[in-house]
Amino acid sequence: MSSSPHPHPSDATLTVTRAAEVLGVHSNTVRAWSDAGRIRYYRINPRGDRRYRRSDLNRFLSAAVAGAPEAAAQGRGFRSQRGRTAGSSVFGAADTGAAVRVLSGLGRIAASVISTPADAEALLGSATRIIREGLGFRHVSVWRLDDDRLEPAAVSGPAGLRLSSVRADAGLFGRALGRTGQVVDDQGLVNAELPLGVTGRRLACTIPGHSGSWGALLGVAAGDEPASPSTTELLVGATELLGSIIGSADAAAAADRRMHYAEALGRVAGDISSRLDPDELLSRLLEHAMTMFDGDRAAVFLITADGSRRAVVSRGLSFAYLESVREGGPWALPGEAGSESRPRFTVRVRDDPRVADARASIVQEGYDTVCVAPLMRDGTADPIGSLTIYHDQPHPWSSDELDALADLAAQASAALRSSQTYAQLATWTAQLQSIQQLGARLNRLSDVAAIGEAIATELKQLIDYHNVRVYRQVGEDLIPVAMLGEVGEYIDQTPEQLRTTVGQGITGWVAAHRVAQYLPDADADPRTNTIAGTDDAMDESMLLAPMLFEDAVLGVLVLSKLGLNQFTDDDLRLLVIYASFAAQAMAHADATERLHRQIQSRRDLLAITESILGTLDTRSVLESVADRLGELVRSDNLWIMLRDDGSDALTTVVATGVDSTTYVEPMADEWKSLTGWVLERNEAALVADQYDDERVYVLTSGRRHGGLICVPLRGRGRAIGTLSVERLGLAQSFSGEEFELVQLFAAHVSIALQNARAHGEIARQAETDDLTGLRNHRSFRQALSASVASGSPFSLLMVDLDHFKLVNDTFGHEAGNDFLQNVGRAIAQASRDSDTAFRYGGDEFAVLLSGTDADHAGLVAERIRSAIARIGASTPELASKGIAVDASAGVATFPDDGVSPDEILLAADRACFVAKRGGGGRVATAAEGAALVSEFTLQIPTPIDESD
Repeated sequence: MSSSPHPHPSDATLTVTRAAEVLGVHSNTVRAWSDAGRIRYYRINPRGDRRYRRSDLNRFLSAAVAGAPEAAAQGRGFRSQRGRTAGSSVFGAADTGAAVRVLSGLGRIAASVISTPADAEALLGSATRIIREGLGFRHVSVWRLDDDRLEPAAVSGPAGLRLSSVRADAGLFGRALGRTGQVVDDQGLVNAELPLGVTGRRLACTIPGHSGSWGALLGVAAGDEPASPSTTELLVGATELLGSIIGSADAAAAADRRMHYAEALGRVAGDISSRLDPDELLSRLLEHAMTMFDGDRAAVFLITADGSRRAVVSRGLSFAYLESVREGGPWALPGEAGSESRPRFTVRVRDDPRVADARASIVQEGYDTVCVAPLMRDGTADPIGSLTIYHDQPHPWSSDELDALADLAAQASAALRSSQTYAQLATWTAQLQSIQQLGARLNRLSDVAAIGEAIATELKQLIDYHNVRVYRQVGEDLIPVAMLGEVGEYIDQTPEQLRTTVGQGITGWVAAHRVAQYLPDADADPRTNTIAGTDDAMDESMLLAPMLFEDAVLGVLVLSKLGLNQFTDDDLRLLVIYASFAAQAMAHADATERLHRQIQSRRDLLAITESILGTLDTRSVLESVADRLGELVRSDNLWIMLRDDGSDALTTVVATGVDSTTYVEPMADEWKSLTGWVLERNEAALVADQYDDERVYVLTSGRRHGGLICVPLRGRGRAIGTLSVERLGLAQSFSGEEFELVQLFAAHVSIALQNARAHGEIARQAETDDLTGLRNHRSFRQALSASVASGSPFSLLMVDLDHFKLVNDTFGHEAGNDFLQNVGRAIAQASRDSDTAFRYGGDEFAVLLSGTDADHAGLVAERIRSAIARIGASTPELASKGIAVDASAGVATFPDDGVSPDEILLAADRACFVAKRGGGGRVATAAEGAALVSEFTLQIPTPIDESD
C-alpha cells in the first residue's frame, strides 16, 4: 500500500463512505484500517482524498473470512475485535473446523453480495443455516430491530417453528442489544418472550449496523453448559460479518435502486417529452410516478391566477378532497417544497400539527404519507404547481427516492412548459384562423342581430367566457343586440336589465372614452354598476372594447366571467381586433337596413325546473319552487297555499320575503280574496297595483302599493293551490313577460306537485296496515329507531288482546278481523295527537308516546286498555257466548328502561307479559317486568304475519 498519489485505477473506485457501506463499518473504521496498512487505497488529489478499488475491498473481505493467509504473508494479519488473529490459538483444535466452516460460508455469501447484489434479508436464511450447522446449534435466528421491537428475519432449526416479534428491551435481547462484540446467555433469565420450543443454552449477540445496532443473532446450543470462549469469539466474528453482509447488500440494493430510478427516469423522460397535449402529458406523468414510487394515489396541482391550487389530473382522490385543496388547504407542505425547490414529505400526516384544520378531511381520505415535489417555472424559483404522491401506509421517503422524484419533477416541468408553449402556438394559429373566418362571415351579413350572434359565436373560439354582450349605440342609448350567458346569473339577464346609456357604468364609459378596458375585479371598479336582479357583490372579471368605425362608436363588446383575474392582456388585444371587424359589419348593416327589432331572449326554464320535476317530496318541491322562482322574477314576497282535499281549507305551506311571517298565519275569509278568485276560476291573475284591487287581502297594516301575481297550481280536474308573487312599491308592477313566466313555471310546478302527492300516497299505503288503518310493523321499527336516534325521551306501549283467540275460534276469522278494525279505531281515538299507533302483528299493537314519561304513559295505556275493554263489553255476540275480550299493556320509557331499539322493545314486551301473566286486563310497567326477569327469559317479540 502507498499513501502517495497514484493514477486512477482501471477498475471501479469508491469513496471512503461508499467503501464503508461495502464493508459494513463506519467511515472512520475504514480510515483507521487504511492508516494501519490493512486496506490499499489511492490518493486522487493533493488534498489527500482517498479512493478504494472494489477488487481490493473484495480481497480484504475474503482474507478476513478465511483467516487472512494472504495478509499474514505480508505481515498484516486481520484481527478480530478482541485483538487476536483469526485462525490463531483462540480456537482450539476441535473448533478450528467450525470456524473455517462458518467464516468461509459467510465469506462466500459476502462475496456473492458484492458480485451479485441481492436483498440482505434474502441471504440471511443461508447465513443462519451455516452458523447453526457450523457450531452444531439446535437453533439459530436473526432478528431485525424495528423501533422498539425485534422482528424475525431468518431462522434455521426445527421445522414448523413460527416466530413473532418481541420487545427489544426484554429478556435475553434486552441484555444483548447495544453490547457490540459481546455474547450474552440466558443464565438467570426466564425467556417468556421467546417460546421457541427448543431446549439448550441460549446465546444472543448484537448485529452491528451502519449506525447503531441492526438487530441481534440468537443461538440455542445443544446443551446447558456455558459457551466456550472459542464459540463466543466465533459468534462475535459471525455477527460482525453478518453486519458487513447486510451493509453491503443494502448499499448494493441502494445502488441498484439508483440505477433503476435512472433507467426509469430515462424512459419517463422519453415518454412525457413526446406528449404535446398537456392533459395527456400529466396523465402519463401520474402513471409513471405511481409505478416508480409504489404510490396509492397521486395528483398534479397547478397554481391558478388567484393563487389557489387546482388538481388538473388525479388518481384515487375524492372530489371533495380535491375541492378542499383548491380552496387553499391549511397546511404548508406545498409552500415549503416550492420555496426550497425540493420535494418534501411527511409521515402520519394526520398527526402533523401543520394540518390540524384539515385533519378530518385527511382522515376521511385515508392516506398516511404525502410527498410534494414542486413543478418550477423555467429559469426562476417560482413554482407553477406540484406533483403529489400519497401512500396509504407509512412510507418514509429515502434520499434516493427524493432525488429521483426531484429529477422526475424537473423533467415534468420542462415537458409541461414545452407542451404549454406548443398549445399556445396552436391557440394563436387557431385564433388567427378564427379572426379571418369572422371577417369573411361578418362581411356577408347585413342584419345587426345576425352580426351580434356571429360575434358571440365566434368569440367563444378565442376567449373563454361565461357571458358575452354586444351593445349597439343608438343616439345616447346602448342597446344589447346580442347576448349569450352560460352560467349562474348570466343566464337570466334580459336586454332591459343590460340596457344603458353613454357615460353610464363601465360600458357607457368605454363608449364615451373609446378606450378598451380589462377589469380583473369588476366589483372593485367604481365605474361599474350592478345589473338589477343580480348579486351586487359578485367576483367577476370583464373585458370591454369599443366598436369604432371612421372615428365613430357604433357599439361596445363586453365579455364577463365569474371569478377574479380570469382574462389576460392577450384576450383584450383579440377582443379589440374583433371589435374592429364588428364595427365594419355594423356600418355596412346600417347602410342597408335600419335596426327594426331587438333580440328577445327566452329564459331557459328546463334547466331550472328539471330538479323540481325530479323531486318526490311535496315540501321539498314547494321549498324549491320558492328558491327557483326567486331567481327568475324579482319579488319582495312569495307564498304558496294548498287546499285540503276534504274541507277545502287553505293553508300557507311556504312563505318567503319581507312579510313571510305574516303570510304563514291563517287568513280570515281567504276564499273571498284574490286567492279564492283564482281557485274558483282556475285562472291566473295579474294585478298592476294591488292598492286599487278590492280582491286583494288587506293586511292589518292596511293597503299598500305594488304589483301582484296569483296563479293556480292545477291538479286533476281543479286547482289544488295557488302561487303568489308580490312586488312592493309604486310603479313596481310585473311585466307581461314576467306574468307569462310565472304561469309557465306554475305549470311545471303543478306537474311536480302531482308527482310528489302520488308518491306520498304510495308511501303512506306502504306504511299502513290494510286491516286496521294503523301504521304497520315495518314503519314501527323505523319510527322506534328514529325515536332512539333523536335522543329525546319517549315511552312505548305494547298492547296484547286477551282472549281474542276465542273470537276467531267461535265466530271465524272474518268476525275477528272486524273486531281488530274496531280495536284499531279505539286505539287511535284513545291516543293523543302526538302519539303514533301501530299494528305490531296479529292481535298485538304498539304506541309510541313522544316526550312522555312513565307516569303519563301509564295513564294513556289505561285509557287505551279501557277503550278496548268497552268494545268487548258492548258486543252482544261476545256477551252471548260469555267471551270478555280485554287487553294487557306494558309500558317502557326511553332511556330509563333501555338505550337501544331492541332494549326498549324488550322492556315493554316483558312488562306486557307480566300484565298478561297476572290474568290480563291491566297495565304493567317495565320495572315490574324487570323484577320478574329472573323467573323467565324473553326474546325480542316476533310479529305474527299480518296476512294471518
